Amino acid sequence: LVNYRVLDPACGSGNFLYVAYQELKYIEKILLEKIGLSFPQSPLLRGESEFPHFQGGLGGIKRVSPKQFYGMDINPFAVELAKVTLMIGRKVAIDKLGLNEPSLPLDQLDNNIICADALFTEWVKADAIIGNPPFLGSKHIRLTLGDEYVNQLFTKFPDIKDVDFCAYWFRIAHQQLGEKGRAGLVATNSISQGKSRKVSLDYITENQGYIYDAISSQEWSGEAKVHVSIVNWSKIKPEHFVLDGKQVTLINSSLTSLTSVTQAKTLKANLNICFQGVIPVGKDFYITGTIAQEWIKKDPKNEKVLKLAPSADDLTKNPHGEPSRWIIDFNDLSLEDASDYELPFNHVKINVKPERDKNRDQKARESWWMFLRPRPEMRKALKDLSYHFAIPAHSKWSIFIPISCEFLPNNSIMVLASDDYYILGILTANIHRIWVKAQSSTLEDRIRYTNTTCFETFPFPQTPTKKVVEKIRETMIKLHEYRSKEMERKGWGITQLYNQYFNEPASKLYKFHQQLDQLVMSAYHFQENDDILENLLKLNHECAEKEKQGEMVIGAKDPYS
Repeated sequence: LVNYRVLDPACGSGNFLYVAYQELKYIEKILLEKIGLSFPQSPLLRGESEFPHFQGGLGGIKRVSPKQFYGMDINPFAVELAKVTLMIGRKVAIDKLGLNEPSLPLDQLDNNIICADALFTEWVKADAIIGNPPFLGSKHIRLTLGDEYVNQLFTKFPDIKDVDFCAYWFRIAHQQLGEKGRAGLVATNSISQGKSRKVSLDYITENQGYIYDAISSQEWSGEAKVHVSIVNWSKIKPEHFVLDGKQVTLINSSLTSLTSVTQAKTLKANLNICFQGVIPVGKDFYITGTIAQEWIKKDPKNEKVLKLAPSADDLTKNPHGEPSRWIIDFNDLSLEDASDYELPFNHVKINVKPERDKNRDQKARESWWMFLRPRPEMRKALKDLSYHFAIPAHSKWSIFIPISCEFLPNNSIMVLASDDYYILGILTANIHRIWVKAQSSTLEDRIRYTNTTCFETFPFPQTPTKKVVEKIRETMIKLHEYRSKEMERKGWGITQLYNQYFNEPASKLYKFHQQLDQLVMSAYHFQENDDILENLLKLNHECAEKEKQGEMVIGAKDPYS
């Protein structure tokens, strides 16, 4: 016990080390009590330092001390405070636990708690690594830490980019763990999502690591308005797994107990069908309907560069996803051609250009009248359609709804370049929602739908009967008509409708979904008691292998079209 080492590589003022010290002293007390029952005359109980006659040949007995605890932080004041915290912790433990040991002299901890950057400093070999690495999202690292630091970071970790800052601590912690070591870190809940998961928790589970105890997501108790995950892991296969306080059979890198789908392959059959909406970069590209109509009235040709722009809020809150704003869209027009639309162009020049002039991206600065991401592939895919299906990037229910191709969705919406209600039926059924929940990341209680993780990896039915395809299409059309009429009648959006009726067995919404779910199950030839995720993952791998062999795979289209 006295050789057990604990490291916090982002220790701050030492709170984690303080609690760890108290726990280790508590274990020590339990051991001493057991020794007292079996060996009441043991010198251990008197705190003697030398007893060569003691059973076991122990001589020079030590006690658990702050010297076994190590920490790093870049803040010099926090480092000094952490040393004091541990010194106080020793006195508190002795008094609280009634231990027979002196509290003086104070420990000299200059070599234990050091001022250093954990990402560029060798870590002390420890039995347990604990802590709360910095909360800093991938988009803010360069802005907060500067170009020079980020360049050094990418030089040292060339395979880890565009991830949350705390992901680096997870990677290094696992690399530092011995065969019997354990680690427990707190991070924002995005650690189990997207790129951050791939370089951290995926890395752990793919390199002899077992996540044995975790909190998938909870509100942070501090000032930061974030949701966090708590992840404990080791290289020893545990007897039990505990997720969110309940015993489960396993914990995967997405911090769920479901079959892990992180190894799902991107399917070529699903590429260039689902897109994120445009990213303008400049809030003043958006204008009100009143201004749009005034500009069109003054010069009718302005209508060519003014479009209704639905957002995720419009899709979820308005009965038919009606856009509440317009957007100035010069698309791929040259500066000279864009300037022909005088009123919109001058508005962008006066209101957007000053903001874009400060942007770090060269394209954003030089092509200030254009969207940073105009999505030409999306526009091309939608060119021959009158309507398509769209889904909010973040929402509770992850429901696609039809919207007009005259609208220009922004980046808060994912666009599906299809007008086939058979495809909409597959994506509305429970099978797809199960896949989405397993594949997506979360923002508070909302699911994040992305084209890359949720759609491009999703295997569509490969051998449905023509009759089932027609029935799915027919049922989805009826569901859509019911939803549209009900939302219009009540003035509700899709979220309110589903909140109210989705879990009500007597509701028409519930019954339509039950019919659709059964039809889609039969399209996949799945049985009621099947592990849906396991079956979908297996189908994904089979489709990927077929594509690798040059065979045809059915993506987001009617196999009989």
